Amino acid sequence: MLANVWRDWGAKAKTMFGIDSVPLIEQATRLEFAGGLSAKILPGLSLYAQAGYQLATSNDNRRDGVKGDFGVHYSW
Repeated sequence: MLANVWRDWGAKAKTMFGIDSVPLIEQATRLEFAGGLSAKILPGLSLYAQAGYQLATSNDNRRDGVKGDFGVHYSW
């Protein structure tokens, strides 16, 4: 299990889209919760999976999201 608090501070950064300069000045706070599991199949071989959800703490600049990953871990 994990829990994180992410804060976008509203830096004065800019990015270019063609010839247009776009400021990236939004500020937001988001909460993230995730959990996962792993299963040992053989000595040195295991499977893992994780899923999480991220939500904004206000309706301004709302960026909610879902994420997940899975895989195989082998060590020798």
